[in-house]
Amino acid sequence: MKNSSLIILFLFFFFISYFSYSMTDEGRSLFVEKRCVTCHVVGRGVFVGPDLWKVNNKYSKTDMISWISNTDAIYEKYNKKPINSGYPPMPNMEISTSESLKIINYLKSLDSSINPGTSVKLKGEVKNFSNENVQDYEVSLESVMAEKVLNQKKILTKNGLFEVNNLKGNIAYRVKIIHDGIEYSTDKFYYMPEENFKDIDLTIYDSSQNPDSIEIKSSHIVISYDEESNSLLFAEIQNVNNNSKYIYVGLNSLIEQKRNIIKFSKFSNIENLSFPHRSSETFIINDDSIVETIPMPPGQRRIVFTYTKQLDFFNTKLVKNFFNTIQSLTIIIPEDKINMKVKGLNFTKSKSDIKELKDESYVTYSFNNIFKNDNLELTFSKPFDNYISTRIIILIIFLIFSFIVFLYLYKKNIFKI
Repeated sequence: MKNSSLIILFLFFFFISYFSYSMTDEGRSLFVEKRCVTCHVVGRGVFVGPDLWKVNNKYSKTDMISWISNTDAIYEKYNKKPINSGYPPMPNMEISTSESLKIINYLKSLDSSINPGTSVKLKGEVKNFSNENVQDYEVSLESVMAEKVLNQKKILTKNGLFEVNNLKGNIAYRVKIIHDGIEYSTDKFYYMPEENFKDIDLTIYDSSQNPDSIEIKSSHIVISYDEESNSLLFAEIQNVNNNSKYIYVGLNSLIEQKRNIIKFSKFSNIENLSFPHRSSETFIINDDSIVETIPMPPGQRRIVFTYTKQLDFFNTKLVKNFFNTIQSLTIIIPEDKINMKVKGLNFTKSKSDIKELKDESYVTYSFNNIFKNDNLELTFSKPFDNYISTRIIILIIFLIFSFIVFLYLYKKNIFKI
């Protein structure tokens, strides 16, 4: 669904700081955002997909745009899929033509600045916030392709520091350490085409199983409406805080063999549930809940999940029961496109003051001090004028006319034998 990806971009306008980019910088940002970096390198050899160094010299601009924005068209043109033997077919990444041009411009800017075949370097530090006075650790460096670990290298730190040289730049990496029975890991990371060095930190703590330090500071639900599919598109943002000095490890679930860190309430009967910033495997998904399974260090964590709901003809009802106390909940919805009725919680309603939405009819519902076992019921329906399409008007006129004709014929005894 094309518009389902828009809600993820919608989030970035709200909750991630953006700056003014040149077209090249925008192309670099899109190279990451559109996940090009997960399959392609520039000047460093084969990855999941072909090396893109001087790719503009190999294909015309028209073909390049097709490659990026409409891969099916390029496969149809050359009657071959994949075109480059030995690689998987390129999926449709739902990238617009204007975005494609920015990515093309970015790749072209690298032609003269990239030195093919260069290696990369990694430097890091293990920061110890536990009560254990240890300076030297064993760190694992994993080489990762997709979700498969291809190679693992053990590194001993010196005074908590480590450094690895002459790494290949056409692979993803992840760094891990085990402390007090807890695995600490970086996210999977890539080297950008012009990037030769990364500096990372791994921070370790003493562990705790006391849930009192974990709280949901705020929750946001951003809703939009896709007319083509007649579906509601949702994005939920949960801001969780660990206000202790320990990493919270929760309890082990014997059924899923994962840790239960915090359970979020979930609307039942939703569709296309996904997690833009994480693998779904790091959550336990039930009919009425989503359970976080990654231990939570001190500080804040933001968890985002998106989903859709097909609208029924008259109205659509969604209900959830809260498992936690939440300081504040905000729901943002375009009321010119969809009506929403709220039951179960008190709220204040106002026009959205978010600058990115100033030209849209978005409104904000604000809820404060939600408690455990509170219920929220949302009922959605389309504004009445959305139902009165030209076809419906014609149908109504036809039915009225048919009824009048029937009455006339009936009075004339046409139907009598």
